Amino acid sequence: MRGQPRTAARRVRRALCAVAATVLVLITSVAPAHAEDGRASNEDYVYRSNFLCVSVHAEVRDFSSIDAGSYKSAWVDTWVPTGTIPCARQWSLPAGYLAVRLIVLVYNFDRQEWGTCQGMDSGFRYTPDVTSHADWYMWDGYGSNPAPCGTAWYASLGFGYAWNGSWYGGYLPSGNVWLTSKYGLQAKTPPAQPPRPSWINGEGGFDPSGLPDRLPIIGADGHPTRTDSGAVATVDSATLFGPPPTRPAG
Repeated sequence: MRGQPRTAARRVRRALCAVAATVLVLITSVAPAHAEDGRASNEDYVYRSNFLCVSVHAEVRDFSSIDAGSYKSAWVDTWVPTGTIPCARQWSLPAGYLAVRLIVLVYNFDRQEWGTCQGMDSGFRYTPDVTSHADWYMWDGYGSNPAPCGTAWYASLGFGYAWNGSWYGGYLPSGNVWLTSKYGLQAKTPPAQPPRPSWINGEGGFDPSGLPDRLPIIGADGHPTRTDSGAVATVDSATLFGPPPTRPAG
């Protein structure tokens, strides 16, 4: 199952660039990153100011031990101050004013670099109703392959943006989880975790100086996909990490 926004009653749980046009702000932690066997999650503010705060949560979990595949999720919440206390209470925005996106990252051992898992980019999803929260998930569920792009280390990259005259927000990575393809012959014992992407700093935030111009697209076989000319297929980083392309109507 991939791609259904959840209502509050169906929420299961609640990849970092603080961007508002060209504005970068200091990132202050909401909750520490969490990692354990088969699960990695991270939550933080990706934008905060005196008038608006945007927080993002990203998570990936391995449920293959109970034949339930793997789960990737991202959500965004908006906050405003109460008196002199910043980010004190959630703030509901009109329909279309909140955008969430989920991209699955995979570490490719051929090239020894992080890339995007083919077909695992939700694109930006906009809220249909008045709300302060939006989420998206991908579940490679019961009886399916938990590793959609081969046996490797995976991470969720969650994006969250709020519209307030322009888009304010950014992205956050979850941390890494080892997923094993049920169709491959690869060893199931995970190697040492790969280095974090050069564009992620020590606190899980965004370091634009390390961002490559393009990232490879990894296919279902765990190898980079190829163009008709035989070159490695890639995605433009400026497009991948940019804000939503659509402004709300009205």
